[in-house]
Amino acid sequence: MEDQRNSSAFTTPPAAAKPLRAPLGFYPCKVDSAGRLKLPAKYQEYLDKLPDKYLFVTESRGLARIYTNGSWERRLARIDDPQLRWRETFRAELVGCDVDVDPQGRITLPQQLRKEMGLEDKTVQLRFYEDVITIYPPDKFEQELRRVESHRESDQERLSALGIDF
Repeated sequence: MEDQRNSSAFTTPPAAAKPLRAPLGFYPCKVDSAGRLKLPAKYQEYLDKLPDKYLFVTESRGLARIYTNGSWERRLARIDDPQLRWRETFRAELVGCDVDVDPQGRITLPQQLRKEMGLEDKTVQLRFYEDVITIYPPDKFEQELRRVESHRESDQERLSALGIDF
C-alpha cells in the first residue's frame, strides 16, 4: 500500500504568483558626465522580472522618459493614423533610442537627449508610473511639485466626495 503522506493528495498547492508592481516614490539619481544614469536597485529588480526587457528612452512633453514593458509600443498602437504615428516615432527617435541596462545597473542616455534636456552631470528625480520612468531635472521637478501642490485643496475635496480619505 502506498504511503499516503507522499501522495499528490497531500501536496501543498503552489502559491499564486504575486502580480508585479512597479516601485513607488521618487528616487534621486545622478546622471554622470558621460550620460550614464544609475537606476535604483528597486527599479533594477522590477525590470529584471519583466518579460519584455526592451527600454526606449526619448523626450515627451518636455521631460526625458524611459518606456518599459512594451509601454512605448502600446502608446503607438493607440494612434490609428499611420502618418501621425510615423511623425511621432520620427520625432521620438530624433533624440531617443533603445537602451540596455549594463551590469552595474546603469543606462546611457542618448547624447542628443542629454544635450537638449541639459541632463549631464545633474542629480535628477526618477518616478515610475504606468510602465514609464520619468526623469525630472531639478527645475522641472520643482515646477511639477508647485503645480501639484496648487491643486491640493480641490483634490482633497474631490476625493472626500468620492468617499476616499488619504
